[in-house]
Amino acid sequence: MKWVLGSAMVLAFLGGVLTGCPKPPPGSGGGPGGGGGGGVNPNACGNISTSDVGRKMQNFLIASAELDAAASGLELSVLDACRKMANELGVSAEGDTRTVCNRAADELKANLQVSVSSETRVVTRYKEPVCHTKVEFAAQIAAQCEAKVQADVQVQCTGYCGGTCNGACDGQCSGATGQGGQCAGQCQGTCRGSCSADCQGSANVNASAECKASAEVRANIKTECEPPQVEMVTESVTVVDASKLDKAKKAIAAGLPQLLAVGARAKIVGQAIVYWGQTLGSLVKSGASLIKAIGEKGICVVGQLSAAFAAVAQVEAHVSISIEVSASVSASAGGQAQ
Repeated sequence: MKWVLGSAMVLAFLGGVLTGCPKPPPGSGGGPGGGGGGGVNPNACGNISTSDVGRKMQNFLIASAELDAAASGLELSVLDACRKMANELGVSAEGDTRTVCNRAADELKANLQVSVSSETRVVTRYKEPVCHTKVEFAAQIAAQCEAKVQADVQVQCTGYCGGTCNGACDGQCSGATGQGGQCAGQCQGTCRGSCSADCQGSANVNASAECKASAEVRANIKTECEPPQVEMVTESVTVVDASKLDKAKKAIAAGLPQLLAVGARAKIVGQAIVYWGQTLGSLVKSGASLIKAIGEKGICVVGQLSAAFAAVAQVEAHVSISIEVSASVSASAGGQAQ
């Protein structure tokens, strides 16, 4: 994911206004390892929710701070899983995420290759992690941002609506299909209406740009993915080195379920990042008009948007590494989704 968020003139403008914004307290907004710009502090400018524009900016800054922290947390969870595997494999667990995970993946692959004879194979099987996103929370955030009643906010479920999809289903509807293709049952695809219960996928909010980005980010980063059951299936195996095979089994059990769950959650967070980045780019470019609309606190708000702008690359990197590493280690374990 790569975004073009502004020109040299925009960055020069931001540099000029930053001096007017209170500095956020150390460690605010970004979480461990987050925030290339020092972290977004949604409270740095005081109460800016007294106007329609200010309320939307407040919601967007809250979502940006939570996203920064969540992205960092994803990578830390991946690193934790890889360290567990490295410890079981007897290799060093020191280094950054990519270093530790690559080391664990290489050792795991080597152990599996030498632990059984060449005419046999060991296959790691798992079911895809099931992820749950609370669409009602997305609707709540969007309604608060737009100053609307929650029932008036439309949130779609992209993935699988485990409850009743009251609307069109772009996919397979397992319940009744009424006039005009309206689904009144479970929807496997995109539920273009309300999902009355469990959404196994991501939330897609119909709202203004700032409120849509805020609601989708805050709902998607709270997505919970259940670690799948992982098992190793040995087919016609003649064991050559039982100790190495045992190490591989223990390493897979210790870290792979966690890695797969984090990787699945990172993909959902990544979907929200795309629109958040596009919206942030538009807001950065409209800095002058934001200052005019918000008033004396507008300079501070633009400064906080600059902090979010500075964190974009690092947020993207955290999520990308989480997705990439979980896939790479799974491949080294011979992982196959069932």
